[in-house]
Amino acid sequence: MTIAVIGTVFVDIKGYGNAKINAETKNVGLIEFANGGVARNVAEAIGRAGGTVEFLSSVDETAQGAAVVKDLQNIGVKTDRVIKCNQGMGMWLAVLDGGGELVASVSQKPDLNGLQSMLLTQGEDIVKQSSAIVIEFDLSDEVVSKMMAWAKQYNKPVYGIVGNLEILMQRRSMIDQLDLFICNKGEAEEYFKRPLNGTDDCLQAARELTANGLKIAVVTMGEHGSVYYDSRTQTSGHVPCEKVTVVDTTGAGDSFFSGTVYGLTSGFDLDQAVRCGTQMAAWTISSKHNVCPQISEGVKTSPYFAPAVGSK
Repeated sequence: MTIAVIGTVFVDIKGYGNAKINAETKNVGLIEFANGGVARNVAEAIGRAGGTVEFLSSVDETAQGAAVVKDLQNIGVKTDRVIKCNQGMGMWLAVLDGGGELVASVSQKPDLNGLQSMLLTQGEDIVKQSSAIVIEFDLSDEVVSKMMAWAKQYNKPVYGIVGNLEILMQRRSMIDQLDLFICNKGEAEEYFKRPLNGTDDCLQAARELTANGLKIAVVTMGEHGSVYYDSRTQTSGHVPCEKVTVVDTTGAGDSFFSGTVYGLTSGFDLDQAVRCGTQMAAWTISSKHNVCPQISEGVKTSPYFAPAVGSK
């Protein structure tokens, strides 16, 4: 069972302030570089959990680009169709305060022409050979539309993830074609142009997201957990967050998405799949990495992942 994960690679430059960030002066802290990008993070997280993943993206023709590919290969992610080209990776500059919360960020987009050309010529075969598709909506309208059409033709589930809010607002109708869409409370508020006050409001938003065809909607609420709604069974629920010491919140959403997708593709019911996502996000925010490297060990003892591990 191979999950095709399609999207971007970024190099993340993170500045950790020792205390609260003051925009009017210099802030003492630590600066680190890390491999990132929404789709890359998802591919790594699912791979570390034990899923079979093919990653489709682009990287720079540099030692850094080669390192991104090698790191994924080392955890068993297939990278044969990763394109190497000039400016194939983007960059993300982030500033975090002493509590690990994101204060500000700047993003430089990669050149995705090579990846998108490959997907337009090989996309149908990719879909046919995969059991599920994860696609980042930051790709062009043409590419996303064709990949989703092929998925519908071959009856393959599509799980969509958005790298930035602007893309979400531009492609509202594409959500309706997905099997799963996850967004946070702030994104849902922007999508519906209204505040969401508490769990009940977020659950109502999840229901409304499925009104035009989306099968499953999940809205995350930070320390208040998450809510989910399945339009096929009219099943809904709330999953509390895991209590951990927060080190770095970046990558939490990607790990939540990854754990949920891993659970669904492993045959779990929706509640358990969301609990897998919650646990994976907790592991990631308690580390300084975009994806917690201890996921591989954690899934061996977590009760949420036990059925999937036992079936492998």
